[in-house]
Amino acid sequence: MSKRRSDKIKQAEDAKLMAAVEKIQQEISLNKGLDNTTLDMSDDNIITDKVLRAEYAFLYDEARYRHASYTGVTNAISQ
Repeated sequence: MSKRRSDKIKQAEDAKLMAAVEKIQQEISLNKGLDNTTLDMSDDNIITDKVLRAEYAFLYDEARYRHASYTGVTNAISQ
């Protein structure tokens, strides 16, 4: 496989990875907004939040390992 083809495949896969990271960030942000308006968190909401954060951590670490670049603006985890 040529270097050029390999680079195109890497870019395409990095784009998929970053899209997944951004989607999870949006879900975490949405859950944060809902959590702020809820007085008593249900067990399902707590579990969902933990699963989303674990998934985000995994994908984020994978993106760092791959040296994938991200051009997005927001980071739901740090907000």
